[in-house]
Amino acid sequence: MGSNSIPDEWTDFRCTNTLYYQNVSGAQSAEVIAQDIADAYATTSWEAFSFGAIQVRGYDFNGVANSGPPIAIKTATQPAPAAPGPREVACCLSYRAGPSTPRSRGRIFLGPIRAGAMNSDYVTGMVGNAANSLGQKLISILALGATWSLYSRTVQGFAEITNWSVDNAWDTQRSRGIPPTANF
Repeated sequence: MGSNSIPDEWTDFRCTNTLYYQNVSGAQSAEVIAQDIADAYATTSWEAFSFGAIQVRGYDFNGVANSGPPIAIKTATQPAPAAPGPREVACCLSYRAGPSTPRSRGRIFLGPIRAGAMNSDYVTGMVGNAANSLGQKLISILALGATWSLYSRTVQGFAEITNWSVDNAWDTQRSRGIPPTANF
């Protein structure tokens, strides 16, 4: 996620979330699934967020190394973003495949959050509802028999996502941060 209208000190801001959909393969499938994911982001109410564009890149996990070039690229855009709050603060959409164990769960960090949306110690309904709506849309992508899944390198396999949730605590994204501009 990112935008050219985010302030200069955030020009390198990028948040990468990796989603897996199993039971599909090939360039045509990547185009369809990438477009469906882009549509899920584009049709979610992001009033409390501060990004202008989301790029969805599709890879064929069985056919192309995920470090190679994507076989599909789609973009979801939103209206010009408002001033962002702190760059590493996010709302987290947690998901899992079956019982909650370290190898069966994942998170999608959603941010940056609009500065005015962080006036509370806790995630507000506007932010949480947008994240929850995205979870509903991602699990509803069934094009070409696709199922939203979690991939575990440890077990070398996929498991279908069965649940998602959004709690009301702010989350912190891992980031290398921005370079300092002054000393005090």
